[in-house]
Amino acid sequence: MPKPSERQRRRVPLLRKETLGAFAQLFPLAAAVGHRVRTLALVGLAAGIAIVLIVVARWTPNETADWAGLVFLSLLLAAPPTVLLMFSFALGEVAQLPDKLRRYPGTTRDYAEELRGIAYQAHARQLPAWRRLPASAWRLTALARSARELLAPHAPLLPLVSVPFLLATAVSALLVPVLLIAALLVGIAAAA
Repeated sequence: MPKPSERQRRRVPLLRKETLGAFAQLFPLAAAVGHRVRTLALVGLAAGIAIVLIVVARWTPNETADWAGLVFLSLLLAAPPTVLLMFSFALGEVAQLPDKLRRYPGTTRDYAEELRGIAYQAHARQLPAWRRLPASAWRLTALARSARELLAPHAPLLPLVSVPFLLATAVSALLVPVLLIAALLVGIAAAA
């Protein structure tokens, strides 16, 4: 009878049931928060667009410098909603993670079959090499482009552990209500 190895004797479960339960609650929460953050971002984007449209309609810029200032104002107003949209997309990726992990073995099989097909096509003698190369190169490029999910399924989650991104998200969440108030004030000023 073989002796159990050192590793087998001190086998420890990777995740406890309580941890799995906490993770199971995290995914729907991430989806709900992502939806609300996306709504806030879209409202902020609408307020920014309203400010730019009011400025263009009421105080139409005449010189190139004025137009450059308007473009700068547009970019400045679009920054907080854009950061919030990026955050909501990252939260959406968190919500989709369990499905991605469940599909991972099938995705791996699909990629392996596609690679076998590319290799078979490259070695097939049915067509001359100059006619096989473009199709094989195209299929291989498309496969490499879509392989990000397979090679790094966690990559879309990296912004959520970036402190500068999280700080920018918090500042953006505070700036969107200010943007709404500014849109109201500019609207009132334009009407007067």
